[in-house]
Amino acid sequence: MAHASTDPMTEKYELLTARQKERDGNTETATVEHVYVSNEQVVLTLAFDWTTDSKRLVYELDDDRDVRKLESLTDDHGFEFAQIGHLEGLSLTVRYTGHGWVPISTLAYTDGEGSVTETFRTELELLARELARSPGYLRRFVTWARSLSMKQTVIAVIIVKKIIVIALVAGMVL
Repeated sequence: MAHASTDPMTEKYELLTARQKERDGNTETATVEHVYVSNEQVVLTLAFDWTTDSKRLVYELDDDRDVRKLESLTDDHGFEFAQIGHLEGLSLTVRYTGHGWVPISTLAYTDGEGSVTETFRTELELLARELARSPGYLRRFVTWARSLSMKQTVIAVIIVKKIIVIALVAGMVL
């Protein structure tokens, strides 16, 4: 019976290379080896040229943030969300975040990553998605809010803040 043996030097090399590559903020290129889609989740298996081990990215389809990540990932490669399987064989630029590898195009939707502006927009977008599933009057409000331009949104926020300040001052005086 033949045993598959691996060279101890190769294992040490891969271990040291992995430690070097898996530093917070390091950016690498990975190839999508396999895309698995089920009713509950999508799993992308990534391969790197510096290791024989593959990494798995798991996205839950019940999680709005994960769905938004997948939409961003497919949009970045020119595909529709339903064409996620077409990512198989393509290269992705990924960044190590301390918790694992994250595609660059999804950083804005990853907790603790992305700029303040991206995080704010992401949270507003996810809140809007959640509110869109709510009763009719909230759904109409969300539709109206989504139709606002950035300038209109900033003006609305300023007006709401002024109303809150006036209400607080009136409450303290009375």
